[in-house]
Amino acid sequence: MNAVIVTGGSGGIGRSIIANLVKKYKVYNLDKQTPAQVLDGETFLRVDLTSADNINSALYSIKKETLSGFVHCAGFGGPFVDISKVPEDLWDKIFAINIKAAYLLTKEILPEFKKRLYGRIIVIASSQSVVGAKNSVAYSASKHALIGFVKSLADEWGEYGITANAVSPGYVETPMGVQDTQVSNHRQIIMEKTPSKRTASPEEIARVVDFLISQESGYINGANFVVDGGITAI
Repeated sequence: MNAVIVTGGSGGIGRSIIANLVKKYKVYNLDKQTPAQVLDGETFLRVDLTSADNINSALYSIKKETLSGFVHCAGFGGPFVDISKVPEDLWDKIFAINIKAAYLLTKEILPEFKKRLYGRIIVIASSQSVVGAKNSVAYSASKHALIGFVKSLADEWGEYGITANAVSPGYVETPMGVQDTQVSNHRQIIMEKTPSKRTASPEEIARVVDFLISQESGYINGANFVVDGGITAI
């Protein structure tokens, strides 16, 4: 059975992604948080994604597997504050988790994909990879960076049967997606600004990932699939 690596697979969108993928793949979940239940077909590895040493240690054993996919789902936004209130260490942490971890893992995985002339890389970005957002400058900038990352990978590695794409959710029914604790009446604000007048379920995002990681998606490369209920369409 081929293997897939998923970062941030212990909660929210990542949990739904893994629940789908374990039906077809052996899945390695790289996360600091232990999942409530480790699924059949899932191997949980506690990894600090801000640490290159942690990442490389985890990859040492995984590289023995026949890898066919990598999903970078881990994400961190920090508090909703304007840029003048974002300290440098918080900026660095947001970029370390959202984009640097993707870089560190991808550069080690790509040679394995190249050997097989096959591989699927998927990053979970955000609707804020398409538009900006006040009080989320670092998060939005890091998600924009992910789009440039996959587009460049597509150009660089496409000839080897390797694809790189992004999925950009809008507001998803998860604690990180709704953020009621940080913004007063945030759910009501979401509903007013979303043409579909609802949040997405994590499963709706996971189904897009499920297709992109499949062999049938091979001619899709360098794309950004925005799944936001229409927020960025208006």
